[in-house]
Order: sequence, then structure tokens, then C-alpha cells
Amino acid sequence: MPVQLDKINPRFRQIVDLLFFSDRMDLDLTEFRSLLKENYKDHYNYAWDRLQKSLDIFWENGSVFWSHRLEFLLSLNDKFLIKNLEEHLEKRMFELIRNKQQINIDYDIEYLQFVEFCKIKYARHDDLSNIKNYLIDLPSHSSIEKLINVVNSFTPFLFKSLNDYADHLVRKITQSCRNFDFLLALEEIAPNNFSLNREPIANLAMDIIMDRVHNDKNKRAFFNLINDKGVLNILKLRYDNSFRLKLIKLLENCDYFLLEDWHLRNIKNILELDSSLADRIVEIYGDKLYSRGFGHKKANADRMIRLAKTFPQISAKKILSFLSTHNKMNDVKYVLSSFPDLKKLAAFV
Repeated sequence: MPVQLDKINPRFRQIVDLLFFSDRMDLDLTEFRSLLKENYKDHYNYAWDRLQKSLDIFWENGSVFWSHRLEFLLSLNDKFLIKNLEEHLEKRMFELIRNKQQINIDYDIEYLQFVEFCKIKYARHDDLSNIKNYLIDLPSHSSIEKLINVVNSFTPFLFKSLNDYADHLVRKITQSCRNFDFLLALEEIAPNNFSLNREPIANLAMDIIMDRVHNDKNKRAFFNLINDKGVLNILKLRYDNSFRLKLIKLLENCDYFLLEDWHLRNIKNILELDSSLADRIVEIYGDKLYSRGFGHKKANADRMIRLAKTFPQISAKKILSFLSTHNKMNDVKYVLSSFPDLKKLAAFV
């Protein structure tokens, strides 16, 4: 809304200009609240306009300046002002994170202002949950180096430590697999400051098998988790026959692309978890493969051959039996050419 200067009290205008366009710390601000209320709509518009313009000024003592100014503005307890201020500072900060490859609190004033704002809100015991949740969702669209920098800037008043931040990410792994990738990268980059506790992650993997709906997000999260050796080893220690039927159900709910993802990595990890599933994997993988309805003439047979040659737990005999049962006789002959030792079985499959 355009500012109409003829409606602004000259005294209020002087105080606002000194507040936002000078770095004086000895300002007498005792009249500010009463003058603001005197003509709230016009005075608010003037103060808000000057505040927005001042946000682009770089001060040598930036942290001291913005701590003082923001603390004063929040002390007014004007809900409308606080709401607009928070939304504006959030927008500037989050656009900075999304659009700039490297950010630095010493040079990016949006960053500095937002951190100071959060510090003041924390000291006032104000609600910071929205900001906290946004930072927890950051791994989806931020590099690990940038994210570590940001999280450290909000420690210890939003997060007690990197480990505390990691605990929040673990709870949301099923919402974004990027969270787990971030945790693994964090462990590699900052081994002295961070140690990943894999017990709750293994618990999550077990929970996905046994209790959760086998939707796409949960399945992808599960395969991502067991690709970590530490998580897989914990899961192997806890695994028993009660898991087997549930795990088969999970595999049956996977499409061909998920089973074959990362060059059969997911099948490899399942076989390491339970090698007795080898025959069922042939059946499940084969069913998904042949139900695709596309691919060149020998594409499916080539993939079945690769399955047997990649994993010693997978029997070529089982693959031949599967193809024979499904009346894929041309593929049987083609597969046999890759396993000459089994040609004597041709009359029986």
C-alpha cells in the first residue's frame, strides 16, 4: 500500500527513520508505541515500508544492530506486525537457501536477520515449530554442506546438536529417503561431531516390514535403509521366520522397476537378509518382468539370465522351471544356451 507522508506524524517519522536507517543504540523509543496507535493504519504502513527497505542495508555490526531492532519490534507485541515480520524474514531466508549454492551468515544479511529473529523468539519462549519443521524438511532441497552450516547456526536454540537434528530426520525417513542419505553423508563428513545411531533406523525397517502399509514411500525407504550395512546387520540379528511372510508380501507389492533398481541392489540386500527367499524372488521377479508388456524379444530372458549369474543363491534350474511353467519355451531354449551344463534338463523342464 502506498505511503501517504502527509498523514504521518513528523515525530513518528523521525523515530522510524532513526530506528531503521541509523545504527544508533541510544534511541529514545518510548513514544513509538503510542504514536503507532495514534494513527495505526498509516503509521504501520510507513514503519513497514521503512523496515522492508532497511533489510537490504549491510551494517558492520549487523548482528548487534538486528538483535536490537528485532527485539524492540517483537517487544511491541503487535500480532499483525510479528506475523508479517516472521513471514517476510522466512521468505527471504528460505529463498536464499533454495537459490544460492553457498551461504554465509557473515555476508548474507537475510541469513543473519533470520537467525537473530529466531534467537529473540526463543528467548521469549515463542513458538518456533514452523521454522523447526522447515529446517527438518531441508534435506530434500539442500546440499549437505549448506545444511550442516545452517543447522549449526540454529544450535542450540532450535536444535541441541547435530545429533538432535538427526533424531528428527530419522522420524521422517519414510517421508523422504533423502533424510537417510543426508545422515550417512553427515556421518562421513563430520565423524568427530556426529555418530549415527542405527538402532532406531533398524527398528523403522522392521516396522515397515511388519506393521506399515506397503505403499511406495515405505517400500523405497525400506530398501534404502537396508542398503546400509550397519542397519542390515542389526536387522539380520533380529530377523526370524515371523518376518518372512510379511517380507514376501512387501516384495509382491513392489513393481519390476523397484526390484531391479540400482542394478538389482535391492534383490541383493534381500538375499543377504534371507537367502531362503531365493526361489520366491525368482517367481516374484519373473511375474513382474513378464507382465511389463514391453521390451525387445529376448529382453526378459536376458534379465532372468542376469539374475542367475549375479546371485549364487538363485538357481538357474528354478528359472528354467519358472519359464516352463509359464509356457515360455522359446525363452527356455535361450536361457539354456547360457547354461550349457543344464542342457540335459531340457527334456524335463
